[in-house]
Amino acid sequence: MHHRSIHRAAGCLLLLGISLAACASPPAKQQNIRGALTAIGSPIQSDPIGAWSSAWKKTFTATSLSYSPDGSDVGLTALATGQAYYAALDAPLTAPQQEATKAECGPGGAFSVPTSVTSIGVVFNMPSIRSLKLTPDVLAGIFTGDIKRWDDKAIAAINPGTTLPDAPIVPVTASTASALTSASTGYLASSPSWSSGVTNKWPKVPGGQEVKNFSDIAKKVDGTAGAIAFMDSASIGSRFDTALLSFGGSFVRMSKDSVAAAVQDGTTTTVATGVEFHLPGKTDHGYALGNVNYQAFCTSYKNGEVASLVKSWADFVVGPDGQVASTYFAGVASPSEQSLQDASRLIKKIGSDQ
Repeated sequence: MHHRSIHRAAGCLLLLGISLAACASPPAKQQNIRGALTAIGSPIQSDPIGAWSSAWKKTFTATSLSYSPDGSDVGLTALATGQAYYAALDAPLTAPQQEATKAECGPGGAFSVPTSVTSIGVVFNMPSIRSLKLTPDVLAGIFTGDIKRWDDKAIAAINPGTTLPDAPIVPVTASTASALTSASTGYLASSPSWSSGVTNKWPKVPGGQEVKNFSDIAKKVDGTAGAIAFMDSASIGSRFDTALLSFGGSFVRMSKDSVAAAVQDGTTTTVATGVEFHLPGKTDHGYALGNVNYQAFCTSYKNGEVASLVKSWADFVVGPDGQVASTYFAGVASPSEQSLQDASRLIKKIGSDQ
C-alpha cells in the first residue's frame, strides 16, 4: 500500500489505538445510509469481510451485514435471484455470469472488482532446516511423489551449505475444491514436471496425507514431522516457517513487503464485466503466489435505499480505510492502487430503478 490516505489511516490506527471510524472522514450524508446487507460467497473472504464489516459499521452505525460463506457459485446464484445484495467471488465475473444477472441487476447486469489478495506460502515441519529454497520443479516433484526425502539431490542442489535430514517428506493436501488450490497448482504448472495443470482439487499424492478443507491443513502440518503444504497467509501467521520461492528471479520469502512488490508488478484491466487485477507470472523481486479475491455488485438495484447501502459498503471496501482494516485485521494484501481507483469509479455508478 503506497496511497497517502492509506498511510494516514494506518498511522491513526497504529499510533492512537482507536477505531477506524475515528480515522475516517464520514460522508456528508452518512446519516442516510441505513439497513441490513445480505451477502453470500467465498469462504476465503470470511476474515476480510469480517474486518470490513466491523469497521464499516463503526462509520455507518445504522447498518449491519449478514455474510454466508457458502461458496462463490452459490453467491453468484443468490445475487442473480435477488437473495443477496452482493457476492464474494474467487475470480472475476465472466460474460455468461454477467448475462445471468441481468434480470435482477438491470440491463447492465452485475460487475466485479478486486478487493483483496490472499497470499499463499509453502510451509514445512522440519525445524532443523532454515531458509529453505524451493522451485516449481522441486515442488512439482514433491507433490507428484517423485521426490520423497528431504535430502534428495534436487533439494540439495538449490540449498548449498544447508544440512538436509535423511527423513521422509509428507505432502499435505485438501480434498475439497478451493481457489487456493487453483493458485497453488498454477505455480506448479510453470514446471514441465507437473502434468495435472491448474486445478482446484489436489490430485492424490503418493506418500501424502489428505485433509478435507484447506483450513484443516495447518493442524495436520503441525502434527506431522516432515510435512509440507501450501497454506494461506492467515493460517500461517507466525506459527510456521515458509520456503523461499522463485518467480523467475531471486528466491523470495513471503512477507508483506514482498507481496506488495509483486502487486506493483501486477496488471489491471477494465473490461465489460468489471475490473480485473492479475498478479505477475514472473517478477524479479516480488512474491506472487496468491489468489485475487473479488466482489460482484448489481449495476442497478430495484430500491434506492438498497442501492445507497450497497454503494456505501463497496466504496468503503475499496477505499483506504477498508483496505487498512482488511490488511491489519485479516492478513490479506491490497490489490494495486490503480485497480482500487478503477473499482471506485465503477462503484460510484451503482444506481436504482426508482
